[in-house]
Amino acid sequence: MQKLAQTFHRLHADACRALGEEICVELALGPDEHFPQPRNMAYTLRDTNKKALLVVVSRKLCGCPHPTIEGVLAHEFGHVVLMHKGRPEHPEREADMVAERLFGKPIYYDAATVQTTRKGTRPRPAHLPA
Repeated sequence: MQKLAQTFHRLHADACRALGEEICVELALGPDEHFPQPRNMAYTLRDTNKKALLVVVSRKLCGCPHPTIEGVLAHEFGHVVLMHKGRPEHPEREADMVAERLFGKPIYYDAATVQTTRKGTRPRPAHLPA
């Protein structure tokens, strides 16, 4: 979890710097039943109790290689920024595009259709949920 948390905090700082404003977002480890499919690694939601955004990750993401952790978290930061800007509903591809602009790296999809910063397929495969 330490490697994942370090990447999260680096991306958070980079996103805030790029936007020129602070984003209130936290990282949480979610229960396994929240990630039923093998490719499910993370999701973002608004925590109404804390008035913050929350990126919830699966345990399986902790054991992934760094390019996968970075790709999944960058994608989630795309959601974070869109939600922070008042757009709670938006397409998944838009989250990828925001992440790519924020961090200057393309988001690819590996053979298991999980986000990565390593080579793979781009843009988001059409058969995945929009």
